[in-house]
Amino acid sequence: MGTPIRHFTATTEQGQVFTVNMERDFRYDPYRDFLVCTHCDWSPSLLTTRRILDMAGEHLAAAHGAGRGLAQQEDASFRKARLIMLPVVVVLLIGLLIFLNS
Repeated sequence: MGTPIRHFTATTEQGQVFTVNMERDFRYDPYRDFLVCTHCDWSPSLLTTRRILDMAGEHLAAAHGAGRGLAQQEDASFRKARLIMLPVVVVLLIGLLIFLNS
């Protein structure tokens, strides 16, 4: 669907790790996030008031039996892009303000 921005992982009693990705589709709406299980075709409608973390944890526990150690981690490439783009945007805004004031 989109670019993975966050990973939710949990393990089973046997130590097998299952992951649900939160993906963002930048084509339609900048903050439209989707949950997608990497092990099955589960992708719920997010037109709900339930928290994304709760939905991911419930799916991992119910469908895959992975109820231990639910953790979330931001995607490394998304984090790096945000760390690079934030200073660039700040420098451009400062430059634009200086240009408009002169």
